[in-house]
Amino acid sequence: MDDDKKVSPQVEIWKKIVDVQQHFNDLELRVRNFALIVTGAFLGLGGYAIKDGGMANLAGHHVSAASLIVGASVLPLLAFYLMDRLWYHRLLDGAVKAGIAAEGELVRLGLTVDLGTQISIASPFVLPLVGTKVHSRHKMDGFYGLLGLAIIALTITLAIGVKPVEQQPSSVAQDATNRALSAAVAKAACNARIAELYSKAQAGPGSSARNPKTGEKAVLVAGKWVILPTC
Repeated sequence: MDDDKKVSPQVEIWKKIVDVQQHFNDLELRVRNFALIVTGAFLGLGGYAIKDGGMANLAGHHVSAASLIVGASVLPLLAFYLMDRLWYHRLLDGAVKAGIAAEGELVRLGLTVDLGTQISIASPFVLPLVGTKVHSRHKMDGFYGLLGLAIIALTITLAIGVKPVEQQPSSVAQDATNRALSAAVAKAACNARIAELYSKAQAGPGSSARNPKTGEKAVLVAGKWVILPTC
């Protein structure tokens, strides 16, 4: 009878421990989800930087801004890893151990409860060829480690592969042609303006003058002196 009185409270204790385990497990999954979202945001910003072609000068070397942005994503990823590994996972591990202890007490009271024990047995696996047993903490290290290695590899690739955009010879020739064309158009417009002013100038002596100091020419148009533009 005494054991029966103990069973119900002990079951409630075990159920509460299981709820805590689920809570910490959910928090860990959220942390990893946020880690992927933030890393993806950095990669998207890095892709935009590649399209923009921005470069940064580091110690006299031109480095792609995209590589710096992608490389910077390692910092928040490391922060998420430390939060996951050293914070929530340790709390989850403690909750699992408390659950196993509670299950041991239920078994002593005559109930067959071994959820935590079976999870602890089923979770690890042996790595092929190496023979090392991989636990949940090792899986977490692998998750963040692979992400970190991918980011580092991509950062190095962008830093080496993306170079400053150099103006091609054809573009240089095209720019020179455009400048020459613009100069010819401007000169033609200037000469047309001079011809227009001469046509409007009053005919006869004294209708034009020249400044001996500056060399500027002027014509008399409708009783007013107008300086001719210099082409």
